[in-house]
Amino acid sequence: MTTCGVAVGEHLGQPGLCVFEETCSDALALEHTGDVYSCDHYVEPEHRLGSLHELPLAAMVDGQRQRAFGEAKRTTLPRQCRECEVRWLCNGGCPKDRVATTSDGEAGLNHLCDGYYAFFTHTAPVMRMMARSISGR
Repeated sequence: MTTCGVAVGEHLGQPGLCVFEETCSDALALEHTGDVYSCDHYVEPEHRLGSLHELPLAAMVDGQRQRAFGEAKRTTLPRQCRECEVRWLCNGGCPKDRVATTSDGEAGLNHLCDGYYAFFTHTAPVMRMMARSISGR
């Protein structure tokens, strides 16, 4: 899916990529050993949820550790993101890309922020028009 397709989906209330979702949780990684991790970008010991040999997949997907991992995407946004006019479109992007600092010096800004902002603000009128056309409103 292209960024354009994602932007239309966002305007329809249907994000198309996990990076633009408000929380993380749907892109778990399953290793050949049966190990399950919170995200395919975080295949690291601290994000291991367990193994299919030890627990049912549903228990790991619906477990407290995975919910906390997903919620952290929203709760760790820097103030600049929380107050941004296009936050509802990008939601801070993927946490793995939050390696920059805000204009106030706060850590946790997505290094792609300037590009996301430019794209989403530039295309907003056309995306709204396409979303209205698709939804029939």
